Amino acid sequence: MLQVSEDVSRHEAGLPNTSPWNLLPERGAAHLLSAATPIHLLRGDRVDGTAGIVSSGVLTVERRLYDGRRVLCTLFHGGDLVDLTRSERRHQDHLTALTPSLFLRLKDDLVETIIAGRNELAEAVLARLRNHFERMRDHVTDLVNKTPIERLAALMFEFQRWPENDASRKGPKIIRLPIQRSDIADYIGVKPETLSRATTKLAREGLIKVIGQDEIQILDVPAMRRIAEGGRPRQSNRVA
Repeated sequence: MLQVSEDVSRHEAGLPNTSPWNLLPERGAAHLLSAATPIHLLRGDRVDGTAGIVSSGVLTVERRLYDGRRVLCTLFHGGDLVDLTRSERRHQDHLTALTPSLFLRLKDDLVETIIAGRNELAEAVLARLRNHFERMRDHVTDLVNKTPIERLAALMFEFQRWPENDASRKGPKIIRLPIQRSDIADYIGVKPETLSRATTKLAREGLIKVIGQDEIQILDVPAMRRIAEGGRPRQSNRVA
């Protein structure tokens, strides 16, 4: 187990330097870190059904359908709390690294114990669980109701809210894509060629500008928001 000494900051020990973790009192942070095992992951590495905190990088719950299709059920970024211990499909859920990542694995019963404690640490855990639930609710809505180009636009705004894109809010709307294009396609439920066509179409319309492999600049924010909110339906789905 990771022991925290006075001369090692919580951030150096692996606790994310983002809210709510950086707002925890010293006692709460020390308690959390004393029950954590840091695991360094490379792309493709797996951790089976477990609980923990993503210190850095991007993780996903990956599943394979019967016909071999790959599904990325959710994305976890730095600061997110992962709790797969109570999933009905725990033995099917693989927590997979999409980028080099640092994961603080917690004892299986720790999340439940913390919530029952109803203290500052419990509030932090519940805040992260609520945040992730809201993201998952929006993602499911996108998959069920939106066209591929609408899903892509919505995902750009989701990425914009990620911690690593904070700096871009003050300047041009440049969004760093934190995962590979193939992962984005699997996450929004489209084929890579469909994703490519949607990106090209938005660029040709002057709504975005592709900058290298991992950055996109939003040139027309209002228009992109309309698309993200369902403003580019299929002709057969248009409301009269």
